[in-house]
Amino acid sequence: MPIYAPTLPPAPDLSHGHPPALVLMRFDLARLWRQKIGRFFGFAFLLVLLWKVARIYVDHLLQTNQTFKPMQDFAKTILTQGADFQADLLNPASYLLWFLVALVGGGLVARDTLYRVRPLMYAHPVGPRDYLLAKLGFASALPFAILLPFALLPWLMSLILAGASGPVWVTAPLRLLPAMAISSTLMGSLAVGASSMAATPRAGIGWVLGLVLGAATLASMIHGLTGIPTVQAINPILLAETWPQLFVGVDHPLMGWGPALLGTAFHLGLWTFVAAKRTMPSEAVI
Repeated sequence: MPIYAPTLPPAPDLSHGHPPALVLMRFDLARLWRQKIGRFFGFAFLLVLLWKVARIYVDHLLQTNQTFKPMQDFAKTILTQGADFQADLLNPASYLLWFLVALVGGGLVARDTLYRVRPLMYAHPVGPRDYLLAKLGFASALPFAILLPFALLPWLMSLILAGASGPVWVTAPLRLLPAMAISSTLMGSLAVGASSMAATPRAGIGWVLGLVLGAATLASMIHGLTGIPTVQAINPILLAETWPQLFVGVDHPLMGWGPALLGTAFHLGLWTFVAAKRTMPSEAVI
């Protein structure tokens, strides 16, 4: 019998179906759901969110109930007010959120490297750009989705209880949502860049935590030696906390607009470039 050369199946019509990047993001979401990693973090974030909502209710009682009137001045001295309070809606969850991003984002690319999945993806029909966009999109959407209730629920609670005169500004979501988007993109790009340099998911977690804590330590050392505060712009933790302060107009933010823009652009460009290089087809077969 004649032996015929193996043939590939006909290429599918790429004009139908969902974009490859969205399909990969759906797979990452399904994997995260199966891991059930969000139970501990969900409980912790829920406690922080309940504290924020309870703070709105306590502030309403101090303003309206005459019984608590003597405590109003004392509460103003120990609790943040005005623009500081608006920015503080997102800050308490920042360190816990970084840890979650490290646990989830550290394995996004490293897991595919460990099991050599990318050559199969790049065979057809996923391209390197689709793959990178999917990983960056998922890693950035996760912290944004977690921070979203912290910006909307206190704002909604304040509107229901006190209307426009409540402790949360009516325009707070318009100020906090862009800050959340920038901070989440910063977290996602760093996580994907660090994961692309790791060979295993556990190593990816170490890479993310090492880069975040290492950059923060390096910035603190240079600041202490030189006395130049702008070097804190290389600290991704401070950058993520600075953007809400800048958008709501805090009197004394952690850093100004210039250092924040330069530091964020540096991290976004560097880690996106690293991830793009480490996920090229030539790297997928190593």
